[in-house]
Amino acid sequence: MQEKNILSFSLSMKTSEKGYFYAFLATICGSMVYLFSKAALNEVSLPQFGFWWFLTAIFWNSLMALHPKGGFSIKKFTRKDYRTLIIMGFIELVATSTLYAAIAVSVNPAIPSFLRNLEYLFISVLGFVLLGERLGKWQLTGAFLTLSGAFIISLRTSPDESFFTAASGLMLISTTFYAARTIIAKKHIREISPVVLSINRALFLMTLALFFMVSQNLSFIIPTTAFINIMAGAFVGPFLTSIFQYSALKYIEASKAAIVQSTTGMFVMLGAFFLFAILPTTVQVIGGLIAITGVVIMMFKKK
Repeated sequence: MQEKNILSFSLSMKTSEKGYFYAFLATICGSMVYLFSKAALNEVSLPQFGFWWFLTAIFWNSLMALHPKGGFSIKKFTRKDYRTLIIMGFIELVATSTLYAAIAVSVNPAIPSFLRNLEYLFISVLGFVLLGERLGKWQLTGAFLTLSGAFIISLRTSPDESFFTAASGLMLISTTFYAARTIIAKKHIREISPVVLSINRALFLMTLALFFMVSQNLSFIIPTTAFINIMAGAFVGPFLTSIFQYSALKYIEASKAAIVQSTTGMFVMLGAFFLFAILPTTVQVIGGLIAITGVVIMMFKKK
């Protein structure tokens, strides 16, 4: 019922409004990923987490693929399309592995979520250079404020951690590869549906996790609480977040979708406070408010 309400609401929107709507949904769902994954990684190893996380993601995406309107179709795929999926799969291996490694080593899950904003800067640059995307005057103003707020937060996210941490190094690698992934997806989003891209991503990552599980002789049995967090996180993460991210690229430029999603850290910061009792710093609040202001200006720009 909720899926039908979201679908009917999106159908009544204009093209650009649909893109921003999907990008905002991806932001909300994406923020939950950091919280659920951090809770699970407190109890299991990274390979164990990856195996069950992406196996669950395959399950959720397969349910959507089986639906008549799920959008799953590979009948008209060319050799070039399959090559694109393979390239994106290997990019995802690096990007996602380093992302969850950063979450695992970071005390506060808000830290890697704020550092994820590096990706949106890289996407904006690549979108301008490779895709010829343009931003209007008001959108540029909003983009500048949003990215400025993101970097203010990233400079120092807590009294004990600075920008130059193990998490920041891992996130630098992750965001670089994620930016490349997004640009490639934008170029091929008409030929390859969001659910196909999401399943492809989950298959590659589950295979990698399974390899490490077997090679390290790790147990497939994990605590119940970790499994519950993984089930919930994989639903909002590799399933809903991926679907909404790719859907947004159908209606708006990659750089604009990325700017909206740069506010993820604000939602993670609030969630970290309620779930892990981690208080936000003054820098986080100031940077977050600047970022939110930028998104508001961008989305409600003057014609």
